[in-house]
Amino acid sequence: MNKREKFLLYFVVLFVIIPGGISFFIKIVSYFMVGLEEGMSGFALPFINYLFIAMGFVFLFVWAYLRGHFEDIEKPAHDMLERNAMYDEIEERGGKTQI
Repeated sequence: MNKREKFLLYFVVLFVIIPGGISFFIKIVSYFMVGLEEGMSGFALPFINYLFIAMGFVFLFVWAYLRGHFEDIEKPAHDMLERNAMYDEIEERGGKTQI
């Protein structure tokens, strides 16, 4: 990763992801505070589901990052093109070759 890519990554994390996460957390807390004050206990279930879904995406992102899935982001595209070429070749032969 060169300096420009690192700068862009840090910029996005510092000025997009972190503020977005903080505002999301503040909004969820304010909804719960309003719900507890006014006795609206039924409204909390959709927000809890939304929070779990968001946490799931965050955990999947962190897992993929720690496993190194973002080190070479062009590799899946090249793999797909190679497979497509292989399938075209098999189709030209009449589909008799095993994959």
